[in-house]
Amino acid sequence: MLYSIKMKNILKTKLRVPDNVQFFLEKDELIVKGPKGNLSLVNLKFLKLNKSLFYRLIQKAIIGVSFGFIKQLVFVGVGYRVESITSDSLTLKLGYSHLVTIKVPESIAVHSPKRTVLILKSFNSQFLNEFVAHIRSQKFPDVYKGKGILLKNEVLSLKDGKKK
Repeated sequence: MLYSIKMKNILKTKLRVPDNVQFFLEKDELIVKGPKGNLSLVNLKFLKLNKSLFYRLIQKAIIGVSFGFIKQLVFVGVGYRVESITSDSLTLKLGYSHLVTIKVPESIAVHSPKRTVLILKSFNSQFLNEFVAHIRSQKFPDVYKGKGILLKNEVLSLKDGKKK
């Protein structure tokens, strides 16, 4: 019951649309254009049934095309680092006997100020989160040692090892 009350309150809040963001409606698709890029929300018939989801997707689209989204990854552990970044690929050293190469999509900008920090920028939140999950799947954080690829400000609760 409490959940439905929160959802009703979401729809009462007003959306503030910046001047540089434009909306276009083509067939069954809502296109949001801004300085960072273009996003399209497809299947409007389904989204009209779920109004709170539609509202949140529009909010994310407005924020994405006007400001963009940033994710920071931190490589924790000896030998875990970013080896090289090119325009279309990312090479990581993750403690394996070989280097791991990941193809970077065009809509994501990758930057590494240090060898242990990776900054990812994009205007599409969902696409960025999927790419971050793909990078993290190469070396999940170890709950016993605390090593691996972590999000910035992520706190691991370490487990105790074997006890005699």
